[in-house]
Amino acid sequence: MAERVKVIRRMHESKEYKIEQNMKALQGKFSENKLAIEKGMDILNELEKAQALDAVHAAIVQRKVITGNFVTELNKEQYDGILGNLGQLLFLLGDVDLEEASVFLNRINNGMKVANRANLNKKTTIPELLGALKDPEINRSLTLLLSFLKGMGRE
Repeated sequence: MAERVKVIRRMHESKEYKIEQNMKALQGKFSENKLAIEKGMDILNELEKAQALDAVHAAIVQRKVITGNFVTELNKEQYDGILGNLGQLLFLLGDVDLEEASVFLNRINNGMKVANRANLNKKTTIPELLGALKDPEINRSLTLLLSFLKGMGRE
């Protein structure tokens, strides 16, 4: 029969053994993440070249102060309207059909380009206005504008 264990002794690993084990684990991690580490080093190198690394470091260290100043500034009365309307604006943008708005805004941009090139001193007479209705581009634009106004008037 086996003898009973009377004393439990802990195995003590030497400091050198622990360092060696940690180094092996780190080597494995470095090997697995080689590409990510190289990219991170490239980013740090570019930040240093741009002399922005010190600014990023300072911003991280002073983040509480920066956040405090930012919040203090936003709490000023002059920003009440902007902050109050910002949430509503974001929800409103969610309701906008961006494809339809894009087509309409492109047409508005084209119209502004032509209008900016026009002679502002020239007066339009009634006969010229009636004659302009025969121009297909003007007729198409007026039809679009009237359709827009009609759609706006609907509930």
